[in-house]
Amino acid sequence: MTGSDKYRKQAICIASLLCLLSFLLLIHFGYEYKSSNTNEIILAKAEEDSRQKANSAIKTIENRLNSTSLLVEEVAKDLSSGKLKNDSMLNEYLLTKMKDNSDIFSIVVAYSPAVNAGKIYAPHLKRNGSEIIYDQLTYDYTKDNEKTAWYNDALRKKSKVWISPYFGIADGNYQIDSSAPFYLKEFGNGDKAAGVVSVSHPLEGIREQVGHLNLGKRGYGFIISGKGVIISYPIQEYLGKNISELTKKDRNLNFINKKTEETEYSVTNPSTGQSYWIFHKNIPSTDWTLGFVLPQEETLLNKKIDQKHSIFHIMFATLAFLLFLSLLLISIYRYDHKGLWILTVIFSLLCILGICFIWHFTINDSSLDGKNGDLIVFDREDVETVLQDISPSLKASRISTGIFLQSIEFLTANDVAITGYIWQKTSGPDDKKDYLGFSFPDAKETEIQTAYMHNDSGVVRWHFKTTLRQKFEYSRYPFDREDLWIRLWSNSSKESVLVPDFDSYKSLIPEIIPGMESSILLGGWKPQKTFFSYRVNSYTTNFGGENFSNSNVPELYFNVDFKRDFRTPFESDLLPVIVIIVLLFSVLTLITKGESRQHFGFSSHGVLTYCTSLFFTLILAHSSLRNKIPIDSTIYLEYFYFIMYLAILVVSLNAIAFASNLSIPFIDAKDNIYMKVLYWPVITGILLLITFLNFY
Repeated sequence: MTGSDKYRKQAICIASLLCLLSFLLLIHFGYEYKSSNTNEIILAKAEEDSRQKANSAIKTIENRLNSTSLLVEEVAKDLSSGKLKNDSMLNEYLLTKMKDNSDIFSIVVAYSPAVNAGKIYAPHLKRNGSEIIYDQLTYDYTKDNEKTAWYNDALRKKSKVWISPYFGIADGNYQIDSSAPFYLKEFGNGDKAAGVVSVSHPLEGIREQVGHLNLGKRGYGFIISGKGVIISYPIQEYLGKNISELTKKDRNLNFINKKTEETEYSVTNPSTGQSYWIFHKNIPSTDWTLGFVLPQEETLLNKKIDQKHSIFHIMFATLAFLLFLSLLLISIYRYDHKGLWILTVIFSLLCILGICFIWHFTINDSSLDGKNGDLIVFDREDVETVLQDISPSLKASRISTGIFLQSIEFLTANDVAITGYIWQKTSGPDDKKDYLGFSFPDAKETEIQTAYMHNDSGVVRWHFKTTLRQKFEYSRYPFDREDLWIRLWSNSSKESVLVPDFDSYKSLIPEIIPGMESSILLGGWKPQKTFFSYRVNSYTTNFGGENFSNSNVPELYFNVDFKRDFRTPFESDLLPVIVIIVLLFSVLTLITKGESRQHFGFSSHGVLTYCTSLFFTLILAHSSLRNKIPIDSTIYLEYFYFIMYLAILVVSLNAIAFASNLSIPFIDAKDNIYMKVLYWPVITGILLLITFLNFY
């Protein structure tokens, strides 16, 4: 057996082993994707995660309501047992219960007038800020009406009851009550109810309890009574009102007001394009419905990242299998220099295909992930959910604010000129107009002119011109996506927060680009989405205002998501590099000692001259790129230049070594064939690796 046959068999064995391993790896990644990362499975997993989150939240709220019911039963039992013999003991007992149950607002023990010589007597403890005060009821709770149902319903049913929301006369807020009758041995032989124990929760307190649950950034909960009265909902002004009436002005309420036996279902809001999972169930011992609304896009985001990684794994396993399969076939049928060139071409083409695949995947990525920690909002429910999560005690007035962009011009890599309109609305007393006004805190210069004012409706519209300076992320140039954000501050001296005027837009689907001129010209950029968001910013000063909090400040942003038009940078920045890569390979082919030496006119001096020319051409192109994108970090396209600098250096040194009298087998073998064969695989392989590391 000759040495050549021996090496050939070894090559076949190694290629067969690598081919088998890469095939098994491809099957593994394919099975992993099929079993856990297809769109259908990801959606099912996300739904299951949302279901578990909702069930956990439902259990938490049920436990809190059950603890209130148990407290009412406990107080009624202790009263019936005769342990609380006098008013002093009763008041001390109730005070202890209030301290031990911080989520309840008040406790009342309302005696029947028949027990107290026909007089009203009802010890009542309630919270006043951080204090607990004694405030005996003075109104006649025995009269049967909506505001005394907490007393009369419990007497009628002779059992524990939950009362639908109402405005409490003594507590001074909208509330829900759990009530139960109690009995005294000395009254009616212990068979007739001597009065009622009632524990109340304010509706705002229930809303805050639900809002504090872990439901994600935009997920929220709701509680609706059997009569359709809203007990808990993100929008505070809806509490205590009937959902059937509210659906006429807020279509989102239709999603949770469905008359269906299903305990979970999905809906899509046609106005925003957002899809939600809704989970609900009936609360035992009540006629209430407790439910949760969880946005699908938010839940799917992290799982989409896993899917992207899985697709990249499959791509690399496929490329590896095709490469090793080619190596095996070449080792069997073409074990010579021509086979080596065929393998070089196949490897280089596979690397180029891998690079193009990653580019295509990146260009078509349309996920809305909320950069810079933004909390994206699409409707009033989102706004109130986000604001409650940021600052639960935020009671500032809401000022409806809208924006419409007429022109956007990128002046430099960091400066953007914008023109358009901003309007604000107020409702209520005329003094609310003092809240109007806005500013751009990130502007270098701004011109604002009043364009429209209607005193009766409280609408003011301004036309503005401003130049914003922002730090864009160019690290993936020319495949970058940028988020132009317009931050708005209220100019009001009173406590207020800006909220998007959603009602002024026909559609809020981000892909339709609401709030921006459809014919706007953006040289080199394509708008992808527009949306409102909030960002929490902290400051080390109150800017001279006593009502300005220096932490957890929710600030309104209007965002425009851009994607760069790939054609322009390809022609101006990437195409010159590709041409230089080809030309440098042409220079490398000139390096020869064969008969073609005289034909090509090869000399180390000539190669160095060519390489120097290419080097200076590359420097000019690189300098032009840096002038367009002046950032401190290295951008993706620069790696192409760095690789070419290194390639020019290697080709130059190779020419010098090849023309010298030095004996270097690797360079001298077969007229420098190994350097020529390795040129394309090394360059394309490194570029594929860099592309993967930048976009993975």
